[in-house]
Amino acid sequence: MYIFNCKCKKSSFFTAIILLSLLVLLFGCQEKEDDSTLMKKKEENSTISNENEKLIVSIFNNEGKSSVVELDAEKIVEEELVTNETVWLHATLSGNKRYLAYTSAKGDGPWEIYLLDRNDKKTHQVTNDTLGQLMPRFGDKEGKTIYSEILGEKYPVSKIAKVDVEKKDSIVFDTEQADRAVEMYDISTNKIIGAFVSEEENKARFKASNETGETLEQIMYSIYEMNLDGSDMKLITSIKAINIDSIAYGPDEKSIILGGENVNEDEGSGIYKLSLTSKTLTTILTDQMIKESPSPVLAEIGQRRLAVLSKNERFIYFAGIPKNEEVNFNGITTKIQCIYKYDLDNKEITKVYEYKKPAFVTDMTVTY
Repeated sequence: MYIFNCKCKKSSFFTAIILLSLLVLLFGCQEKEDDSTLMKKKEENSTISNENEKLIVSIFNNEGKSSVVELDAEKIVEEELVTNETVWLHATLSGNKRYLAYTSAKGDGPWEIYLLDRNDKKTHQVTNDTLGQLMPRFGDKEGKTIYSEILGEKYPVSKIAKVDVEKKDSIVFDTEQADRAVEMYDISTNKIIGAFVSEEENKARFKASNETGETLEQIMYSIYEMNLDGSDMKLITSIKAINIDSIAYGPDEKSIILGGENVNEDEGSGIYKLSLTSKTLTTILTDQMIKESPSPVLAEIGQRRLAVLSKNERFIYFAGIPKNEEVNFNGITTKIQCIYKYDLDNKEITKVYEYKKPAFVTDMTVTY
């Protein structure tokens, strides 16, 4: 524009000033409107409590390859973080969502902990010892501490270990109890929760099942909570089950979500919520409940009973088996798994994720 050209006539100059003033008023009003709209959108977004939660899903596909996928289950957005591993994977995301910790085995070596920095896309090995490392869980938001489940010659019974990422050294908890084995566990801001069994009783029931060919019997699982350094180990409750496959703290850290088989008096697979204050176990979803629903969208929860609670505590995300889905996994016919969402309010189940190839889920964690 040439409004301020010194050769303009006086009347044109004043006309331009008026036009400029109108433009300022118009754009000023528009700017305020945009600000108001932006504030409104921010307020609306603030009510969506699931905005930043991420599911980390470990996958083993029918070609014998494993991957780790980050999933935003509400927006249905996925990102594959680890690909083409040859063994089952277990993985979790740090609180600041920068680091992915996962366990994998290279060559003939044991499972070790690996750390992926999502900023520079580099991966480095954290542990290097004869202890097999499984089920990594971060102990802090910044990713400086990783916990794992270990099993090796030194500790023939599975225990929880705390690993310092920078120093690469570890401390093993509960070593004085030679018969107490951890099956599943999870980490909160300042606590560890775990499901423990007697190793002697566990071996005896597997031996009996192998010899008789009968179904594996239930065993007593003791649910303990302790401090992050392994101290002050307290019994929360005891639960009878054939298996407890997953334990996950809820966002308020006052309850946990359990996935198990034949829990207490139930038959088949089930998902449960255990209050850490009242110590009551509430049934959320079972195979029987799915079969009795008017039009089930899946066949059953099935094996690898993995479940987590959403940040707003309305949804349970879990691994389930679709109807009529059987595939060949390296010569073995088995059922695939997808990720489903169970709405605790209206009791509806919807499928939210299916991997691009036939696969089943080996681990699932959530980061709020």
